[in-house]
Amino acid sequence: MTRFLVYSRRFALYRGFNTLYMTSPATRFLMVALLPLVWILLANVAPLAQMVEISFRDTYPLQPGEEGSYSLQHYAGFFEKPLYFRAFLRSFVFATLVTFATLVVVFPVAFYISKAAPKSQRARLLLLVVAPFWVSEIIRSFAWIVMLANRGAVNSFFGWFGMPGVPYELLYNNFSLSIGVIYLASLYMLLPLYSAIERIDDNLLEAAANLGASTRRRITRIILPLSLPGIVAGCTLVFLLTVGLFAMPVLLGGPSNTLFPAIIAQIFHKAGASWPQGSAYSILLTIAALIYVGLFIALAGRRGRGAKP
Repeated sequence: MTRFLVYSRRFALYRGFNTLYMTSPATRFLMVALLPLVWILLANVAPLAQMVEISFRDTYPLQPGEEGSYSLQHYAGFFEKPLYFRAFLRSFVFATLVTFATLVVVFPVAFYISKAAPKSQRARLLLLVVAPFWVSEIIRSFAWIVMLANRGAVNSFFGWFGMPGVPYELLYNNFSLSIGVIYLASLYMLLPLYSAIERIDDNLLEAAANLGASTRRRITRIILPLSLPGIVAGCTLVFLLTVGLFAMPVLLGGPSNTLFPAIIAQIFHKAGASWPQGSAYSILLTIAALIYVGLFIALAGRRGRGAKP
């Protein structure tokens, strides 16, 4: 009898849930999206909101019995310190150049895997490209340090061919930083590009070739316009990743190319109540990056609507 009551309650609960689910499309959407929305609010929006609140405080954390006050001094102080402002601009310029370089490097790879390679080999090739990213960012950074060191594989390779000036200074400069970040961000460019290019109908390329279109014309008039959503998505992901990158620039970069996230980390690590200043600079970086990406997406969307493949 007890088991029967338990099953009856479970059935009634299931029937009530099913009735509520079938009420309307809006109710179904809300029930399905409720858990992800709660997760986004708790894991993303809530910490960011608290950081915004801290950025307006004069001091944080507060001592027992201390009320504290709010002001804009930390936001205003950012524009009064040329050192911070230069690092801020350097981060955006660096992220933009790395995004463009990653697109140039990865686009042929994505095209080869999605179109040129045999269909039976595409999954294996994609897995081969993705596999190194199963290793953590720190380990990959140290791998590049070993590769680019004075006695590393790259300088040893140049030495075997008798190149003058070996060993070259390949570490702790813009070269090592750019190579490492492009390698780190390549996966975030590859997957959107592969998805967009793979959806392009092969018949379009064959028809263009049969009508006498050159390779350059097929790329500029068919492949690039139709893969524009993947380009926009990949560039957005790579830029947002690069502009806020911390570990790899610290390990591979030098003192002359310090990026803004490293400065924010130094502010947080300072003794005293430095959390409001670090929070304000973090919010400035986040807002500026979102505005930058929003303008890029709007511009790309306008060019996409005006394109005539």
